[in-house]
This record gives sequence, structure tokens and C-alpha cells, in this order.
Amino acid sequence: MTLRSILALSFTAEQIHKKYGIDPAPALARNGINPDQIDASAVISQADELAVLSDLYVDLRHDPLAAMKLSSTFGIAAYGAFAMMLMSCSTVKEGIELGIKYQELSYLFSRLDFEVSGDQAALVLHPYHVPEELHRFIIDRDVAGTFQFLSMMQTMLGHQKMQKLISVPYPEPFEADFYRDTFACPVEFGTDVARFVFDAALLDQPLPNANPTALSLYQQQCDELLKQRRQPETNNLSDRVKKYLGMFREGYPSINECADTFSTSERSFRRQLKEEGTTFQQLLESVRSEKACRLLDTTEDSIEVIAGKLGYTEAAAFIRAFKKWHSMTPAQYRKRES
Repeated sequence: MTLRSILALSFTAEQIHKKYGIDPAPALARNGINPDQIDASAVISQADELAVLSDLYVDLRHDPLAAMKLSSTFGIAAYGAFAMMLMSCSTVKEGIELGIKYQELSYLFSRLDFEVSGDQAALVLHPYHVPEELHRFIIDRDVAGTFQFLSMMQTMLGHQKMQKLISVPYPEPFEADFYRDTFACPVEFGTDVARFVFDAALLDQPLPNANPTALSLYQQQCDELLKQRRQPETNNLSDRVKKYLGMFREGYPSINECADTFSTSERSFRRQLKEEGTTFQQLLESVRSEKACRLLDTTEDSIEVIAGKLGYTEAAAFIRAFKKWHSMTPAQYRKRES
């Protein structure tokens, strides 16, 4: 698993306080983070950062453009050696290729890719699986942050506009014009991935700050950062996976989607969980079991509705699973104290 700098989360919390007057300290504290003790060297896993963002987002739901507004002010300096390495590249293409190679040092909740077709090129973001209520917020965060990065490169090249089209992977919202005005180019919605399309001819454009010596230095720093952040965390992966799965309300990510979120391969993900004496399926069932009991205790939802909330397509499958977990049916569980 790769950890990441906590700077993006710290900056987001700071901007939430500045722009919305909302104190992020309680949400951070609920997730074990003291905002007064965050420093530039602190790190966090993607899943833990997602859990904090989920908590912070509760107070931002009134503004569907919150992520766009917050990310638009994110400074290039926050990327540290990663940004300096890209700025020191000889061409746009080299910068993009290194950006993809070292994407674990970015703050994306997407897998970064690159494609060229004829006279067009595109930077592609494949979003990770996140809870449905966070889907737009996280995508906006990634898209706006990537736009800021490309705008920096655009300024360096002296071009007025780099991207010709931006694709956003969710249905067109009521606020679509805000996106088009912000990005100053056509924006299409409802695609499978986020895509930034630009002229392929730009790939060979030389970057004005190209410096082979500096590039080598910053690349060494990035290599060291990756080495440090790939060290095993002291707390169990299984605990973090349960926390991540616990954020989902209807349906759950697959093991492959979960492994992506934790920046590891499915094989390595399975191996780490096995070393801790568990499996992904066991953790998923534990989360479902706990959630089922909570819903049965605190709501009047029907068994069918609860089954749906747990990701079961049929109530019968949920009833069988619940009986395996607790040696009684959901209905019997509900009646146990009546």
C-alpha cells in the first residue's frame, strides 16, 4: 500500500473553514486527526483520507459545486517535488509520462492514463469506486485539480488554452454552465471516465523550465518518497478496509475496486489480508452483519429494503446470510427484545 501526503486533506479542510465558515476540527478529530499537529511530512492512506472527506462532506452537501470551488484554489506548491519534477522535464510528453509513472504522489482518487489517437491526445482519469453520495464530489475534486495542473503547464507554454474538450463521468448537472465557464472549453457529461483532450502536437512542445540536472534531483526525491510511503503501516490493513467498506450505504466495491483504492494489486491485497488472518469476503460480511443489526435496531425498514441497502438483489439471500451470522433470521432478531 502507498501512503500519500496529508497536505491535500489539510488544504481542503483549511479552505472549507475559509470559504464556508465550517470548523473542520470535529470531523478530523472523529477520524483521529488533530489539525494543530499536521505537518508537511505527515501521510495518510487513500481510504483514510476518503473517510475524512466523507465526514467533511456532510456539511457541504448544500453546495453541489463545493469540490470545484475548493480545488480551484489548490496551489502547485502543495505537490512539492512531484510538481518540480514535471516542470523540469524537457517536453510536455515527458512530463505527462513521468506524471503517470509517479501518479501515487498526486492527490487523485483516480487511476491516471494517457492516450493518443491521430492528431488528438488525452489525459484520462479512471475514477476509483467511492460511496455514491461522494461520487460527484470526488470526481469534481480530481477534475478541477487536474485542470489546475494543466493550466500551470499551459501558462508555461504561453498558450491561451490547452484542452479542447473535457469529459466528466456523471450525468449533466443543473450547474453544467459553471463547469464550461470555469474550464473555458466544451464539457461533456455522462462518460465512463474523465478525459482532457488536447492537440497531440503539444506533446513535443519544449517546457521553458527544462533542466536535466534538476529533473534527476527531483526524480530521486520522488523515488525516495515512494519508497517511504510504500512501507507497511503500523495499523492493520483489515481495520482500514472495514472502515472503508463501512462508508458505503447501498452496494459495495469489488475486491479489485477496493485494492485500487488502497493503491495495490488485487494479489497483494489478498496476501496482506491473509497475513492478518482474514479475507476480503470475511471483512465484507462483518461490515454487512454490523450494518444489518444497526438497521434492524434503529429503523422500521422492511427486510426487503434492508437487503437492498446491503447490496443483496433478493431478500432471501440476505436472510440466509443473516442466519449464518447470527443463527436466527432478521425477523427473529427484531423480535428478540419485544
